Amino acid sequence: MKRRIKKSLLYPAKSRRFFKRLLCLFLLSAGTILLTLFILYGREGMPDIPSCANETEEFRSMQLKPELIECLEKLDTQTEDSKWNILAVLMAASHFYQCADEKIPTLPITIEEYDTLAEYYEKHQGNELTLLAKSYQTILSDLVYFPVMKSSRTEEWGITYAQSWLSERSYQNVTHSHEGTDIMALNNKRGYYPIVSMTDGVVEKLGWLEKGGYRVGIRSPHGAYLYYAHLYRYADGLKEGDTVKAGQLLGFMGDSGYSKVEGTVGNFDVHLHLGMYLKTEHYEELSVNPYWILRLIETQTAMGDY
Repeated sequence: MKRRIKKSLLYPAKSRRFFKRLLCLFLLSAGTILLTLFILYGREGMPDIPSCANETEEFRSMQLKPELIECLEKLDTQTEDSKWNILAVLMAASHFYQCADEKIPTLPITIEEYDTLAEYYEKHQGNELTLLAKSYQTILSDLVYFPVMKSSRTEEWGITYAQSWLSERSYQNVTHSHEGTDIMALNNKRGYYPIVSMTDGVVEKLGWLEKGGYRVGIRSPHGAYLYYAHLYRYADGLKEGDTVKAGQLLGFMGDSGYSKVEGTVGNFDVHLHLGMYLKTEHYEELSVNPYWILRLIETQTAMGDY
């Protein structure tokens, strides 16, 4: 007959406590690992808002496409959140509307889906979300008019523009990135199209630049810097330090610039170069893409008799 040995003799109390502690340590470590994996991979593809998001090319590309704006306007009637907070949430959740990834939420979304997204970002990335919302507000909130005045004499506008932000440009055999959108005059006639201020603001810069020709720089109330370049001439009496109103005449579309000699024209076709800039943590002036913004306000035109 085999002799039974008590378990207490095989595993003394100290040993049992040691194994319990070891097991607890293992479970705690495993739980931490699982929690980390869940945080990293368990959000159904919800992207993080990157640090200094307003300095990323994704933010700066300003993908304000019609379906996004439609979703924004719908949600704006269903929540008390500010329009800029809604826009920040939508852009963050859709990786700034780069919708190639199937895991990214598609638009439009319901108010319930929005509330879930907003709650997540406010809880986990509140500072980043606030910065993003404030940056959209800075760029967009003061816009009133498209920068080219429309004639009351004709239905035809006679202008065109395309996506050209960050495309390559060359001057004196040196290439550089195009930090704006060119609005082209189809009649190629300098001095014909009136250029108006898109916002209220203050004239910070006015005068000749080697690349920009005759230009005007306006600071909007929320801090965006709007740059109107290659003008043929300025509105009478306009000067640095002036306060301007949205829709006020700044000058006339031209083809000045690309020369150290003030007044040079004819080095390219007649157009308005529009630049939009944001002050960020690391940059005094960082360009954002005006193209989708122009598309957004294209119907908001000042009218004139010309």
